[in-house]
Amino acid sequence: MTQFEDKFMEVQASMISLALEYVQDQANKIYIYAIADSLYSFNLFYEIKGNVVHKHLVNNFLPDDSQVDIDLQSILLREGIKDVENMIKICQEYGREHPTEKWLIYDAQKNSLDSRYSYEGRYDKDEELLPRLEFEKWFEEV
Repeated sequence: MTQFEDKFMEVQASMISLALEYVQDQANKIYIYAIADSLYSFNLFYEIKGNVVHKHLVNNFLPDDSQVDIDLQSILLREGIKDVENMIKICQEYGREHPTEKWLIYDAQKNSLDSRYSYEGRYDKDEELLPRLEFEKWFEEV
């Protein structure tokens, strides 16, 4: 039983590490939204110096001498999808149902992770439900 939880947590840690690497460890909080339903999606936003920002706007809140290469966004998202796929493989390997949606909030200052999962297949049931819109809705809530 412990092996499954350890491997599952490793995938989440990989997502967090990926997100931190993108902003060179300069975020206070990271918000990750991942989908593994009829489609795969991975997206994230940050809290930097009290400002909640999309990944393409992080440089507006970082010092000039530590700006990030915004062109790395596509690599960031692609690697995030790989983590989503790894999560599914781990769940299948242990005969577990995999989450169809995952909301992760990592607080870098407290080194704590808050996670919420859904196992309901919403995206295959609702053709008008779009990952981008659900992500934006969460961004606005935060």
